[in-house]
Amino acid sequence: MASSHRKPRSTGSRIAGIWTPADDGGNQSLGEVEQKIDDLYRRADSATERRGSAKRTQKINSVREQPSSFAATPHDHYDQAQLMSRLTARRRNATDAHLTERSTTTRKPQEATESLRTTDETRSDLGTAKATVQRKLSTARALLSQLAARERRNEAAALAGQAIAFARAQVGKPYVWGAAGPGSYDSSGLAQAAWKAAGVTLPRIITDQIDAGTTVPLADAQPGDLVFFHFHDEVSHVGVYVGDGMMIHAPKPGTYVREESIHYDGTATVHGVVRPA
Repeated sequence: MASSHRKPRSTGSRIAGIWTPADDGGNQSLGEVEQKIDDLYRRADSATERRGSAKRTQKINSVREQPSSFAATPHDHYDQAQLMSRLTARRRNATDAHLTERSTTTRKPQEATESLRTTDETRSDLGTAKATVQRKLSTARALLSQLAARERRNEAAALAGQAIAFARAQVGKPYVWGAAGPGSYDSSGLAQAAWKAAGVTLPRIITDQIDAGTTVPLADAQPGDLVFFHFHDEVSHVGVYVGDGMMIHAPKPGTYVREESIHYDGTATVHGVVRPA
């Protein structure tokens, strides 16, 4: 009778320190077995590669040599097949992972070289692009400078045109010393009034007018420039240049404002040319 109270002996077996799925009447789940197999691999990895490999071979062989330990039921047989399949798969995965790691390590120098080459090419492309932009910027600045200079010339020409128009409208009015219009003029009075009509203020006295602008060579004289003359070694006359060697001026007492050649009294009398605007 006492023997009827004894616990039945387990039909399971141990594999490398873990129970197989047949332990405890086959009540362990496959996940629990997998967890224990993982523990086994972690322990094996802590030893040397040779020892670990030997241990794994030994455990797998022991499983292969004892198929009857899993064959208590059809269900147990299925669990055995699943376990063997997973053991084989894990071993293969571990080998693949090792090969992958070696392959990756081998590729790293190649990848680093390729990355460096790509970086160098990118820097070269950026340098070329920068040089192109700088060249275009330089060209644009030069063009802008040309346009600005042209605009200033156009504005100056417009002002000169207004001064000439005013001076020409005074032709026929008498010369009167010290007069600045509107009925009569002397030479400096006419020059001052003409540029005042263009919005440019000039001094009243000839010796001050000659310093009120930019001096240019006679050969470069443009319409609106002031042409100064000297008599007896002093600057004492001025006319408004209109182009083609002609000017409008108030010559001297007893004459009228008129348009004539700048050489009316000989080239030796031309002192210089000044551009007011």
